[in-house]
This record gives sequence, structure tokens and C-alpha cells, in this order.
Amino acid sequence: MKILHLIIDHQVVERTMGIYEKVFPGCNEIIIVDIYQREPKHLKFLKNKKTINIGHGSLEGKTFDFSQFSHIVVHFMSMDAIDFIKQAPSNIHVCWEVYGWDLYDQFLSINGMKLTYTEKYIYSRYLYLHKLTPWLFKIYSYLRGNRYSFNYQKNRQFKYISNRVDSIQYCCKYDALYIEDYAKRKIPNYEIFNYSLTEVLGDLKDLPFFEANGIMVGNSASMSNNHMYVLEYLKQIELDQTSKIYMPLSYGGNQYYREDVEKVYKETFPHNDFVILKQYMPLHEYNLVFTNLNSIILSAWRQESQGTAIMGFYLGIKVFMSCKSPLYKWFKDCGFIVFTIEDANQKSFSTSLTLKEKQHNRDIVVKRYSDEAFVNTLQTHFL
Repeated sequence: MKILHLIIDHQVVERTMGIYEKVFPGCNEIIIVDIYQREPKHLKFLKNKKTINIGHGSLEGKTFDFSQFSHIVVHFMSMDAIDFIKQAPSNIHVCWEVYGWDLYDQFLSINGMKLTYTEKYIYSRYLYLHKLTPWLFKIYSYLRGNRYSFNYQKNRQFKYISNRVDSIQYCCKYDALYIEDYAKRKIPNYEIFNYSLTEVLGDLKDLPFFEANGIMVGNSASMSNNHMYVLEYLKQIELDQTSKIYMPLSYGGNQYYREDVEKVYKETFPHNDFVILKQYMPLHEYNLVFTNLNSIILSAWRQESQGTAIMGFYLGIKVFMSCKSPLYKWFKDCGFIVFTIEDANQKSFSTSLTLKEKQHNRDIVVKRYSDEAFVNTLQTHFL
């Protein structure tokens, strides 16, 4: 067996490759698929590997020697990854590890799934052009070399890859179900978790449960965090004025959106103290924020923020999500005690989980998301 991994510049990739090498030593080769048009910043040890530049997936596939490989694992299914796979022999097993954006934003959103409460282009200086002539931007993008500017082109790619893949790796079961529904066929699938609990928790591993009253809203400035949607529900709740509100806004979104989110929240809750996280923080510093929290609100409408939610579950923090989220439904299926922002009230934020409930959530995290669980999953399910 020989596995070809198509990877992107992401913070979990090197750990993922380490697990594969542990389970399948000497069987792994790597190609980086560039989706950012910049030098890799997360791939400290892998950045010198072969790279597929944007728009070159098909060309690289035509000249690539696939003869030694039995499997291709795509860690984020970009358009170039699909074009590359089109050149691979049909007897090679193709596995899609769903990251999130690659399924929801790239494919499901153009097929009717609404992902953001805030209009995507409302903070763009070209707002009126987007509203009046949205096709103009697609034509411009196409003329600049983007072969997949139009929805019919994207759906053609989605149809191909959903029928080509032989297996799916997911962190939310509904990812696989959406792909199966589109392809109208059953596809072997199984759960994986790429974030190392030991690394993510750091000094917080085995931390005794604590009491606090802080509230965190979202985990980034991305519009998919739906800050304004959350605000519509929080407005109806008389929050404890002693509760600090933490807002991670260090990445995602744009400057105007970040500024507007901060402004309207402070205007709505003038008596609460805010901690706005605008700069990147080392993991051990960011983790300390969690020790001040009673509640985390993660209101994405797609599979997103899984690592933050799992961190909250482990530490005994109340996790609120949107009932629209497939990840919320999956967490419920897994047995987690998790809440919806749509049903929240004053008591929801003024009370903590019981010690029994906190331990219940922690036990599920340790069972499902440990490094050992990832190893066992690959040994059992990797075809």
C-alpha cells in the first residue's frame, strides 16, 4: 500500500501526517495544494514538498506518475485537487477528508444552503455592484483565469467528485450524509479528529472543573460565526452585568465587519466589560481565556468551530450552538450535553452545568477524540 496525501497549509496537517506515518510507516507521500497563493506558514517540516499551484491541478495530474499509489487522501477538496484526481487511474482509492469550507461554502451554499445571517457583501465597497450585477464579478474572475467562477462549473466538479470518491472521513456525520445525498449513493465513511487533545489542552489537561461567569461569542471574526444572529437572541436576555463578554476577532471577516460587531455589542450591553481579542495569541495564552468562561456561543450554520466546542466540553463549559448547525445535531447524536442559542434564556447563562454533567461531557471527549482513538480509527477503517 502507498498513500498519496493532497494537503493544504493548515495547522493540523503535520500532526495528521504524523499519525498516518505511525499507523502506516513508510507508506505516505505528500503534495501541497496551494489555495492561498502565499508561502506556507503552518507547514514547518513539509513546506519543501511538491506543490500544485492554483489553476494547475489538471496539468500536474497529467504529468504525475500514479503507478506506485493505491490510495489518495484529499485533506480539503479544492478545485485543483479534483482536477488532479481526474487524471488518476480509476482503480486508485480516493478518500475525501472533509474540512468544512470545501463542502459547505464551495458546494452546498450554491445549492441552497444558507450559511450566514449577515449578507456576504454588505461590508464590501462594491456592495451595490454585487447586488445589481453579481454576474459581473464572476465574469471578471473567469477572465482572470478562474475556471470555476460560475455555479454550473462548481456543480459539475461536485457531481464528479461525489461520484468518484470511495470513502469519506468526517468530523461531523452529516458532512458525509450531504455528499451521499448529492451523489444519490451510499459511500463508506468514518469519523476522525485531527486536533491533538494533548497539544490543544496543554496545561489545562486534567484541570479540575471550575466556576466562572464569562461568555465567549464565536471563535473568529468570520461572518459564518453569525455574531449578529446571536445578538438578536442575546438582546432578549438580561445578562448578568458582572459577566465579561469575550470576543475572538483576531482573524476572519474584514475590518469593517469586525469593527461593526464590536460596536453593536458594546452598545447593546453597555454595563458589561468586554475583552476583544484582536491579536494572535499563543495557544497557552488563549487557553487561559477558557478558564474565565461559563458559556461559549458558537452559532455557525455549518460544520465549524469543532475544536473550540470540544475544548468547552472538556473543561465543563456550557456550549451553545445554533439549531441550524449540523454539528450541533451531531454532538447531540454523540450524547453531549449541548444547548441552542435559539432556546436560551437568562437562567441559561446564569447557571452552570452540574458536576455530573461536566464529567459526562469530558468522558465523551476523551473517548472519541484522543490520539489513540484516531490511531484506532485508521487501523480499523482505512481501506
